[in-house]
Amino acid sequence: MLSFLQSLLPRLKKFSQSLDQKELFIDKPWVLIDEDGQQQTYIFRRGGELLMSLDGQVRMGTWDYIASAQSLLIDRGADKLLLNHLFFTEALLILARDGKADSKFVLANRQLIPDLDVERYLRVLEAKEMMQMRGLTGSVITTQLQQSSVKTGTGLTLEFFSLNSIISVGDAVYAEGKPASDGRYLTEEGWGMVAKDGCVANIFWPKKYKLQTGEDIIVESNSKKSDINIGANVFQINDASISDGKYNVVGVGRVRIANGRVAGFPLL
Repeated sequence: MLSFLQSLLPRLKKFSQSLDQKELFIDKPWVLIDEDGQQQTYIFRRGGELLMSLDGQVRMGTWDYIASAQSLLIDRGADKLLLNHLFFTEALLILARDGKADSKFVLANRQLIPDLDVERYLRVLEAKEMMQMRGLTGSVITTQLQQSSVKTGTGLTLEFFSLNSIISVGDAVYAEGKPASDGRYLTEEGWGMVAKDGCVANIFWPKKYKLQTGEDIIVESNSKKSDINIGANVFQINDASISDGKYNVVGVGRVRIANGRVAGFPLL
C-alpha cells in the first residue's frame, strides 16, 4: 500500500513546502488514507483542536506544530504521535512517524484531490514539471492534463499525460511508473515514439522493409502512407543501429544510409 511513494517522493522534493505555511493546512478537509482503505477526515482547527471524523462519528483531539523539528504533534485521545514532515503542498500532506520513516501518514485535501488518487496527483505534478522543461510553459501548471495509455509490442505499458486527448510531442510519458527512459518505442497500435527526458520527442509511423540479404529494417515515416524519404531515421528490427553504407531494399532499390538516416538513393 502506497509503495509508489518510495520512488516518487525523492523526485518531487522541489515541490514540497515547509509546514511553516500553516495557512495551507489549517481548517482544510484532510482525508487520512490508511492501509485498510478507511477514509478518516482530519481538520486542524486554528486554535489547536483536531477534529477527526470516521463515517460521521466525530472525536476531538489536539495538534501542535513544532517548528524546530518540522513536525506535528497530534493527540488523538487513544494515542499521541510525533509526525515528521516528508512532503507538503496545499493538496497533499505526507508525514512519517518519528523514528519510523517507512510508516507514512498520508493526508489528501478533499477539495483539491476529490478522488483521493494521491498517486495520480503526484504523477501529474511531475509530468507538468517535465513538460515545462521541454518548452511547454505558461498555463501547463494550472491545466488539467489528460491521461491515456498504450502497450508496446513487447507488452510494456506507456502512460501519457497530455494537454488534450491527442498524444503529441512534448507530452510526459511514463513506463513502469517512472519517466520513460530515453529511446524508441513501438506500440501495438502501429505507431512509434521517441522519448527524451521523460517526454515525447517525436512521433512516427514505423515502416518495415527487407534487405536483399534477408534482414529486416524499420524506417520512421511521418504518416501512414509516406514512403522512404531522405532524412528518415532507419534502424534494425531489434532497435540496433545500422552501419553506414549502400543497401538493396526489396521493392525500393538502392538506399544509402549515413548516421542512422536515409541519405540518398544511388544508382550504383
